[in-house]
Amino acid sequence: MKHISYKSKLKLSAWRKISLGSWKPRGDSSIYAFEDFNVDNVIEFCKNQSISFSSFVIKALSSTINQNKRINSIIRFGSIYQRAQNTIFVHTLKNTNEDDLSGVLIKEAFRKEIHKVDKEFKTEIEKVKKGKEKHGASKQSFQKIPAMLSKYVLDGLSFLMYSLNIHFKQLPSIKDPFGSVMLTNIGSLNLQKAFCPIAPYTRIPMVVSLGRIELKPTIFKGEIVKSNMATFGFTFDHRIMDGMHFSKFIETFQSFFLNPKLILK
Repeated sequence: MKHISYKSKLKLSAWRKISLGSWKPRGDSSIYAFEDFNVDNVIEFCKNQSISFSSFVIKALSSTINQNKRINSIIRFGSIYQRAQNTIFVHTLKNTNEDDLSGVLIKEAFRKEIHKVDKEFKTEIEKVKKGKEKHGASKQSFQKIPAMLSKYVLDGLSFLMYSLNIHFKQLPSIKDPFGSVMLTNIGSLNLQKAFCPIAPYTRIPMVVSLGRIELKPTIFKGEIVKSNMATFGFTFDHRIMDGMHFSKFIETFQSFFLNPKLILK
């Protein structure tokens, strides 16, 4: 059984081939960027729509990826393959007293009405808190694996699931467990900003962190005013994306914050 539905592999430019060959898939191919967003309009919009800020970000991110499809890709055997499905993985904690990070998957959020995204997100978060998370079985299996072997197990599973594109029903892991892009709300931990690493075995092209919202002085029509600002941290794989691709991504992503009603379309 196939693990992920891939589209045909992308035609590579000479530079892209050089980029693929220049960096190993572990760490040194990452590029980091911070972007500060004015979220006054989004806070008001979310209040009027009775949705969470996180739900808005999930759909905005999914919609941005849909408009910048190059980002939704995986590297297999030296080639870039575009994913057929658009999925956002959102990190979450069962509670702040346990060292147990988990996550929920929101598939094709850009196709869904924002209130459906909000309901689905809150429902999945509640399942995690009640111990009914989708990643529960795989996490329990790892409890039995010695820590010194965990790296080799993760690398082996990654090779099977993403390179060979095989999904074994006998394995505890769910299909496509890490989605297209990861989103982590570090603001919920009272952190302002942070760069998050891309775990090599996930094969994702980008991790996005959302910092806590703060009132900061900004310039509006030549005057200093107070605005609600949020810092987004982006870690992306330079083998898949360049500054040109990231620039278009940010332009699209920011458009939803400048005009939140775009999320309703």
